[in-house]
Amino acid sequence: MSDPKLQAVITEMRAQLARAEGLEPGTRRSLEHLVRDLEALASEPEAASSPSGASIRDRAAEALRRVEASHPTLSTTLGNVVDTLAFFNL
Repeated sequence: MSDPKLQAVITEMRAQLARAEGLEPGTRRSLEHLVRDLEALASEPEAASSPSGASIRDRAAEALRRVEASHPTLSTTLGNVVDTLAFFNL
């Protein structure tokens, strides 16, 4: 599933995480894990679920809720991730 839109949101999310200041350490770790999972999904569509069974789209939506007020630019990018994943029905 090497979709250009998915690749673009992954690249943007990586860049925003690198610039994000004041993120809680746990939130940063979960977002970095989400990015790694998105990268795996881009190469292997079977990677859409985490071992806990939560879909990658659900995890992205939860991350969006956590950073919505404190990091609006990052939350916009996460919204784009959720929308992109919805397009793939994940």
